[in-house]
Amino acid sequence: MARDPLAVLWRLRDAAVTEASRELAVARAREADEARRADEYQRHVRHEQDDATGDHVAAFAAWLPHARQQADRLKANLQAEEAHVRRLQQILVSRRTDAEAVAKVRQRQQAIAALVQARKEQSTMDEVAGRKRGRDLG
Repeated sequence: MARDPLAVLWRLRDAAVTEASRELAVARAREADEARRADEYQRHVRHEQDDATGDHVAAFAAWLPHARQQADRLKANLQAEEAHVRRLQQILVSRRTDAEAVAKVRQRQQAIAALVQARKEQSTMDEVAGRKRGRDLG
C-alpha cells in the first residue's frame, strides 16, 4: 500500500510541534533561573546597603559600582532569555498552525473519500434495485 503523503507530512509537522514545545520548556526554565538570579542579587545588594553603616559605608561605596554592573548584566541576561522565549513562542504557534493546516486537508480528503465510497455503494444498490425491478416486470 502506498504511503499517504499527507500522513507523512502531518507526522513531520507534529514532530516539529513537539520539538518546539520542548525547546520552549527549556527556555522557560532558563528564563526562570535568570529571573531568580537577578532577584537574589537585588536582595543581596539591598542587604549590603542595609548593613552599610559606620566603617562599612566606604567599603559599600567602593563595591556599589561593581554591584550595579553585575545587576545590569543579570538584567540583560534575563531580557535576552525573555526575548528568546518570545521567539520560541512564535515558532511554536507557527508550527502548530502548519500542523493544523495539514490535519484539515487530511480531514477534507477523508470526507471526500467517504462521500465517493457512499456514492459508489448507492450506485451499486440502485443498480441492483433496477435489475430486480426489471425481473419483477418481465
